[in-house]
Amino acid sequence: MKKFMYSMMLVGVTVLSLAAMLFVGCGSPDQIGQGSSGGGGVAGAVVINPDASVSSKGGAGGSGTSGAPPNPDANCGSTTSSTSHEPADVLLVLDRSGSMDYSIAEDCYCTQQSGGGGTVCSNTSNCSTRWPTLTSAVGATLTATSGSINWGLKLFSSTGSGCTVSNGVEVAISTTSVATIQTQIGNTSPGGNTPTAQAITAATAYLKTVNDNNNHVILLSTDGEPNCASGGSSTPNVQATVDAITAAKSAGFLVYVIGIGPQAALTNLQSFAVAGGTGNYYPATSPQDLATAFSSISKAVTTCTFTSPTAPPDVNNVAVYMDKTLVQKDSANGWSFGANNQTFVLNGSSCDKITSGAASNVQILFGCPGDITPPPPKIP
Repeated sequence: MKKFMYSMMLVGVTVLSLAAMLFVGCGSPDQIGQGSSGGGGVAGAVVINPDASVSSKGGAGGSGTSGAPPNPDANCGSTTSSTSHEPADVLLVLDRSGSMDYSIAEDCYCTQQSGGGGTVCSNTSNCSTRWPTLTSAVGATLTATSGSINWGLKLFSSTGSGCTVSNGVEVAISTTSVATIQTQIGNTSPGGNTPTAQAITAATAYLKTVNDNNNHVILLSTDGEPNCASGGSSTPNVQATVDAITAAKSAGFLVYVIGIGPQAALTNLQSFAVAGGTGNYYPATSPQDLATAFSSISKAVTTCTFTSPTAPPDVNNVAVYMDKTLVQKDSANGWSFGANNQTFVLNGSSCDKITSGAASNVQILFGCPGDITPPPPKIP
């Protein structure tokens, strides 16, 4: 009989690369990362790469034979494969009405318009127009969050004139949508009215057709009061917008709200955020405000959920590590099981470290059934 029996499986996922590793070996916790004799490796270590190909090799100086798989006792009779970080699905619902040609700080133009119409801002030396500022912030956010958020795009109005809102979306939510969205908004110009209620209704209908297991979220960005009520294109439509957002929330879709320009002070935007279940809207009267709003919302919607296709052999013998350091099982600030025992969720301050970038590597250790040896505080 072996002196120590701390056989285990170690599944690792890096947030950016989503690579996974499985280490299997026998020995005491302080022998992890050492050969069974002579040091320099894990005897019988098995590494499962992101492409799920498997290679095995004995530790340097150990008794294991290069290329030999671990014996059944070493791996507790269990198998595993790569672990995935679950993304969020976020649909951008962007106001491209005519007023998005105004300055982000004032209701005036940064430059003289063709034909001489409109009021030019008194200070144009540091003037930022709303639409290009928005598209810049969106582009930077999409690039920074690719892999942790799947993005889609809905514009209103759909044609850039009147109150038209088409069914469906301009860009469907997917893992590869970033470049398409950036191209779409780069080729879009402001125009038309502000049919916000109709856009949210169309966005909700679309999200109901997205049949993945991710969280679904709407991010509404607008610069003014909704109109396009039945009374005419210029008729305010605030209550209908609140109702549409309430319906989205009831369908399971949180609605975040960014208010661009001085009209963001309107109380209707706060009522939108409350109806959408997100508490407060994000006012933006400068490029930095807008960048901060997108960054904050991206962090809020990024999930801290990690999934293994293999359930642990013993649900009472699981350890989670963040950047090689043990995380306590704690529903407030540590880790907990998610929807099932193959899903692991980081909570509170532990999740904050992932979403802020302070930590980037999460690993899950499966101990053997009945093993009472405490997991090590750190892993190699």
